[in-house]
Amino acid sequence: MKLLFDATEISYYQENSGHKAGVFYVALNLLKEFQKQGIDITFHCDFKRYYFLKNIKEFSQIPCLEEHSLINKIIAWVLFKTDNFPLRIKYGLIILARIYDKYFYKTNTKNLNRLKDFDVYFSPFTPPSKEILQSNLKRFRMLHDVIPIIEQGLPKSPKDWYYKIYSTINSQDYYVTNSEFTKQDVLKYFPFIKENNIKTTLLGANTEFYPTQEKLIEEDYIFSLCTLGKRKNLIFAIKNFFKFIEKHKIENLKLVLGGGVWKKFEKELNSVLNQHDNTKIILTGYIDEKDLKKYYSNALCFIYPSLYEGFGLPVLEAMQCGCPVITSDRTSLPEVIGDCGIIINPESDEDMINAYEKMYFDSGFRKKCSDKGLERAKTFSWQKCAFEILEFIKSTY
Repeated sequence: MKLLFDATEISYYQENSGHKAGVFYVALNLLKEFQKQGIDITFHCDFKRYYFLKNIKEFSQIPCLEEHSLINKIIAWVLFKTDNFPLRIKYGLIILARIYDKYFYKTNTKNLNRLKDFDVYFSPFTPPSKEILQSNLKRFRMLHDVIPIIEQGLPKSPKDWYYKIYSTINSQDYYVTNSEFTKQDVLKYFPFIKENNIKTTLLGANTEFYPTQEKLIEEDYIFSLCTLGKRKNLIFAIKNFFKFIEKHKIENLKLVLGGGVWKKFEKELNSVLNQHDNTKIILTGYIDEKDLKKYYSNALCFIYPSLYEGFGLPVLEAMQCGCPVITSDRTSLPEVIGDCGIIINPESDEDMINAYEKMYFDSGFRKKCSDKGLERAKTFSWQKCAFEILEFIKSTY
C-alpha cells in the first residue's frame, strides 16, 4: 500500500503552542505506528504549512510531495517567514491565505499528476486539498468532533478557521471517529455519510505516560491539563476549588493548570483569579510531554470537567499514569473513564465540591481509582488504533 499521509498537524512539531495538543499527538502516534507496520508513507500537507514541514529534520527521511504551484509556494514562504511577527499581522496573513484558498486557489496540473502513484490518502485531521479531492485516491480522514458547529453553527465564511474542515465532508470519502459519541454527532450533522463509510476507533496514549515518583512540585496539588478556554469549564473548576478549600480551611493544597491560555479567555481567567488567593493556583503554560507524566503521577487527582470532548485524551493519559480522575458526564468522556473515577455533572457546584472532598479525604478511594484506571488504560493503545484504521482501509478494497 502506497499511503499519502497528511502531515499538516505534524508541521507543528517544533512549536511549543496550543497547536501541539490532542490532534497533533494523534497524528504523530499514528504515523509512528504506520511506520512500524511497514507502510510505504509519503508526506503531504496543506500548502500554507509546506515550509514548516520541510524544515523539520526529524522527519527528513520521509519523502514529502513537492508543492509545484508558484503562488502557493510564495504564500507558504511568507507565512513561514512571518511566523514570529505580532499576532495581529500573523493572523491577518493567515485569514488572507484562507480567502485565497477558498476563492482564488487553482488546481495545479503537476500537483494533480503526482497523486497517481498513490493508493490511499489518510489525514489525521486536515481536510483534503482541491487536488486531493479531484484525484481518484481513496480518501480517509479522522473527524474528532463537531465542536465548532455546535458553538458557532455550520461555517459560511472562509475566514472561519473550520470552514474547510466541514465544507469538504462528502458522501464518497471514508471517515474515522475517535468515539461512538463523535460518530453519532457526525452523522447527525452530515446524514449523507454512508454507514459503511464511517468507523469508530478509540485513541491511545503515548507509552511515555506511566507512573513515576519524579516530582516537579513538592506541595500537594490537584492537576488539570487543557488549552485554557471556555469550553474546558475551568472557571467552574476554579471557583469550586476555592469553595472547597475555604469550607475545610485547607492551606496546603494547590490547583495546577497546565496548558496555554487562549487570548480571548485570558481576561476572564485573570478576573476570577484576582477575586481569590491566586497563590493557590499555578499556571504552568505549555508542558513538554517528557514532564507531563510527572505532573499526572504525583497529583492527588486529575480534573477534567469539560462540557464537550470528542475523546478526552488527557483523561486516558492521567489513568495511564495512575492518577485518579474527576471528569464530566458529557459527550465521550464516560467512554474513556468507565467506572475508574468520579463522573460529575459539570454544571453542578455540589457535584464538583463533593468530588474534591472524596478525592482529598479518602486515600483508599484514590488508590482504588488509580488501580482501576491503570488496568483500564491497558485496553487503549495507538497500536490497536492504527491496526483498526488499516483494517478499515483494507476492507474497502
